[in-house]
Amino acid sequence: MTSGNAGKPLGWPSPDDAYRACDNASADYADGLVGVGRGATCGKAAGLEKMVPAGIGSWAGRAGDLIVSALVVVNAVGDVRNARGELIAAGRGPDGKFVDSLEYLAQGGAPLGDPERLTRNTTLAVVATNANIDRVQLQALAYSASDAIARRITPYGTLFDGDVIFAVSTRAVNPKSAMQVEALAALVVPDAVERAVRHG
Repeated sequence: MTSGNAGKPLGWPSPDDAYRACDNASADYADGLVGVGRGATCGKAAGLEKMVPAGIGSWAGRAGDLIVSALVVVNAVGDVRNARGELIAAGRGPDGKFVDSLEYLAQGGAPLGDPERLTRNTTLAVVATNANIDRVQLQALAYSASDAIARRITPYGTLFDGDVIFAVSTRAVNPKSAMQVEALAALVVPDAVERAVRHG
């Protein structure tokens, strides 16, 4: 039995894997094709044969004592762009050039490949902060993070994506304004996405 877009044998983590992960946890951390990011891919809209490795990325920002950090696993139908809007992780056509998934779909191109495998795309993100914010503000923070991801992954949140954003807080520091935490998230989340696809 195979699963996932890579078509590799199904392999669910076991309790032993969880213990091993805890035993190996440390302050040192690597982005890219590690951990859960190892099997992540992107650039699939024009066909699964064009998909490229993605991965896991992280970044953090600080304003005084206030910290907002992001951890993103990019496993998307769409491509990843840099801050200038240039493609940096996407499938390539026969000419070796990037295939712009958004343009391909906008011109009427249909996603290709095994339809069942096309549904196994999930970009996961955790935005963590020490800001003293309530539950409603945490929801707004998750929305802000989702908007930030959409600036880097195109297209994002398609019918074939099952994206999830989590927002958590230790509530230790009072932000200076109601928008400060969301603004910091809007800065750090795109960088985390980009770091997920830059492998070395």
